[in-house]
Amino acid sequence: MSFQVYFTDERRGLKKIPVCVADSEEEFRNTTVEELKRRLIPEDQLEDTILVTFNTLKKNRTLGSYRIEHEDHIYAVRRGSTYTVTSQTLSSHGHKSTVTYTYEDDDDEGRGKELPRSESMDIVIPMQKI
Repeated sequence: MSFQVYFTDERRGLKKIPVCVADSEEEFRNTTVEELKRRLIPEDQLEDTILVTFNTLKKNRTLGSYRIEHEDHIYAVRRGSTYTVTSQTLSSHGHKSTVTYTYEDDDDEGRGKELPRSESMDIVIPMQKI
């Protein structure tokens, strides 16, 4: 079985195309956002593009760390852009809701290192004993 995501490139007008990511669930979960980005985006547009779901996907993290699963939807947007989503669910009054997202940068340089949960717990537990 192949594991795939659906991909929409908002910048180039590509709409929801299936993309095979891996041949096993483990390989899929361990694929980094950077590896996926290099498969999906032309080389000359890599620096101007970030991958998002409802949050920016940091390029040094894995799909598994974001709990991205087989057939989830990933979008490519221009760095620093805003993206408007209109949900298909209606309120009890029959109104569609609109949400606008502005995505942050996809790397952590200059922001402090993001730690895996096990490492962060090693720091927090001794602090709680004080």
